[in-house]
Amino acid sequence: MSRIDDAPQGEAKAHDKVPALTKAMAIVRYLNRAEPAGASLHEIAGRLTITKSHCFNILKTLERGGWLSYDATRRTYALAPGLLSDVSRLIGRQSPSALIHEELIRLSRAVGTPCVLTRVERDGSFVAVDKAEEASELIYSVPIGYRFPPDAPAQMRVRLAWLPEDSRKRELAKWRPRAYTKTTIIRKKVAWAEIETTRKRGYAISRAEFSPGVMTLAVPIFDSLGEVQMVLQCPGLIDKVKLDEGRIAAGLVKAAERLNAIFGASPDSAHRLTPSA
Repeated sequence: MSRIDDAPQGEAKAHDKVPALTKAMAIVRYLNRAEPAGASLHEIAGRLTITKSHCFNILKTLERGGWLSYDATRRTYALAPGLLSDVSRLIGRQSPSALIHEELIRLSRAVGTPCVLTRVERDGSFVAVDKAEEASELIYSVPIGYRFPPDAPAQMRVRLAWLPEDSRKRELAKWRPRAYTKTTIIRKKVAWAEIETTRKRGYAISRAEFSPGVMTLAVPIFDSLGEVQMVLQCPGLIDKVKLDEGRIAAGLVKAAERLNAIFGASPDSAHRLTPSA
């Protein structure tokens, strides 16, 4: 049985006046509950009992409308930032805090680690403004309002990586290295290389450099001018995060794309998260 067939009889009859719309709504709802990587045509059509040809046409229509994205490598469809952008307009001037928190919960469940959203302050520090701890094991937590120092490795690399090159060099020249753990990078040439790599791959890595045994992946959230205003990060036990780095990073990038849409980030922000060649 499909989700459409499970609807109350009156509701189903009303929806069936426009069958394609009913199925499009079912697809969007299904993908909203799917893994961040999305789902294939075969999976979607099978789970919703829609013919593959009809399902394909609906998917491509939603993709052209900016509501879905297609991953040619995985052959999967996922919700795109355009959908959240349209939804955010519907809520007008209401606070998007509920949507933001839902994204954090979804991310934490998908990747199996806590996640923390921090805001970049004027002094370069990072204040925790929201978090989700849906992982089966809580291995790292900070309270809302916790202030990370400006040189917290993962956050600092995210902030600097998306600055213009001249600004990155000036910021790094002012940096006074501090060894939080035995593995903290304190040589400026090595730090510069790590920042450049962060920009290329689309996310930063702290390999137990701030808290012993904790590896963190982090991505930028942009403002309307395309500058980094927040950092979204997933910390976890280093052995677990090393093993699942690709999956966690993919989930982080997808969540960041959706958050950028909620925050009304500049149009080019989404592709700036995509690793460069």
